[in-house]
Amino acid sequence: MIDAGNRGNGGRRYALPAFFVLTAAVAITLTIAQVTDDSRAPGADTTAALPAASVSPAKPALLVTPHASRDRQAQLALEVERALVSNNPQERDKAMYFSLPELLDADPVRVIELVARQEGETRDALRDEVVRLWIRRDREAALVWMGSFENEWERKASATIAMRTLAAIDRAQAVAVAGQFGIGRDDGSIEHIVQIWVTENFDECAKWLETQPENAQTTQLRARVELVREQRLAALE
Repeated sequence: MIDAGNRGNGGRRYALPAFFVLTAAVAITLTIAQVTDDSRAPGADTTAALPAASVSPAKPALLVTPHASRDRQAQLALEVERALVSNNPQERDKAMYFSLPELLDADPVRVIELVARQEGETRDALRDEVVRLWIRRDREAALVWMGSFENEWERKASATIAMRTLAAIDRAQAVAVAGQFGIGRDDGSIEHIVQIWVTENFDECAKWLETQPENAQTTQLRARVELVREQRLAALE
């Protein structure tokens, strides 16, 4: 027998049967085992089976809010604008190589507005760098922006930068941009691009030329391709 203490009036003491105590102990043991098994089940909340003191509080999630994004974009724009008038080459390089590309990816409209606020050589330098970056990232959007310039000289100047940039990665697109903006014919730029192309990859260039409409320019380009072909055949003899 187990002494259960005072019962109440009269201070009489009574004892609990051992069977009752044993039954209670078994029930508690089974309950603990059940909680442990549940905590190991897939998807179960394992913290529920742990003492409260041992559960570490969750760290707050670091979220980028729209307000924080706007602040970051404003900071990038300020860095670029300051660098344009800075005499520090390192500051200018950092802004052009890091701040401007990040801003262009995040908010192209802000970049367009930034270019529009500039004048003279500062505008030319920033516009050309934006063209170099944007024509690689989003060709169609860059071409629409370039075509929106009111000044024809600025449209052609930006198109020339785009053509030269594309010539290193996509010569067909470079020629297409030249044709769209009416550049590259008078100074021989298109012929130069095709000359390099046909020298490096004759079959690709010749196949592209077959898809071009017949006009004075393509006639001249076909003559250039044919000349390269004859030179290659002569070298093999």
